[in-house]
Amino acid sequence: MSDPNELIERADKKGVPSSGLMKIFGSSDSSKFEEAADLCVQAANLYRLRKELSKAGDALVKAADYQIKAGNDDEAGNTFIEASKCYKSSNNAGESNKNAQNAANSLSNAIEIFTKRGQFRRGANFKFELGELMENELQDYKSAMECYEIAGEWYSQDQALALTNKCLLKLASLKALDGSYLDAAQVYSKLIQNSVGNRLSQWSLKEYYLKMGLCQLAAGDSVAATRTLQEGNHQDSNFAGSRESALLETLIQCVNDGDSEKLSQTVFDYDKFSKLDKWYTTILLKIKDSITEAEDDLL
Repeated sequence: MSDPNELIERADKKGVPSSGLMKIFGSSDSSKFEEAADLCVQAANLYRLRKELSKAGDALVKAADYQIKAGNDDEAGNTFIEASKCYKSSNNAGESNKNAQNAANSLSNAIEIFTKRGQFRRGANFKFELGELMENELQDYKSAMECYEIAGEWYSQDQALALTNKCLLKLASLKALDGSYLDAAQVYSKLIQNSVGNRLSQWSLKEYYLKMGLCQLAAGDSVAATRTLQEGNHQDSNFAGSRESALLETLIQCVNDGDSEKLSQTVFDYDKFSKLDKWYTTILLKIKDSITEAEDDLL
């Protein structure tokens, strides 16, 4: 079996642009770059067999760079995707966290190639994947939100409503956790607009109305939350009379009355039947704290 390190060395020698007489009488630079790329791919496959996935990713990035020099951009885009897979797998296997950043860089390079060639649906798929990487591996929430927003726009242009909503839901969730409550509420409003009358997504409306109202309460705008409650009850028969609607109505009353104890009891009772995840508990705690702060200001 060949040594992958030797293959990389051969690729580096092949990948040097011709000069002098070699430029005139030798093989074209394009063919040399293609040969160098092939050697790097061979090396990457050997690294994969050895489970040296970080090195496999590095070799594939080299291959993609040579493919670009050879004018094979489509092939380079696919190679960058393969590189990102290697880096992500390596990172999951417990190697250095820098592999997550390398995976993100490889995805970004692939997305740039795909979108320049008008492949926006494909670009959206990997933009969403990049957002998840930024969110879950690198904890770069600002970049994650940017990725979800852009991916959502590209999906929307392609009339892919379900995928658009998937991106918007991620975006709204992160905006709320970041403290941008009114911005998050606006995104939930878009989700509602996309879902009203849509057979496939109408069952999510209860969640969207509730989360929109909670974000408005967290921002200190109980008037807007009341309007959301009224619109939800009017527009969606599933929301009207639901536990979500009743919860939002009671929470609005608690905020208006400055009653943090009733709010805590209401949330406790609701949680016994519908387990509240971290997102809900974070936003609800913010709402409770705002009531407590208002009570302290009166003392």
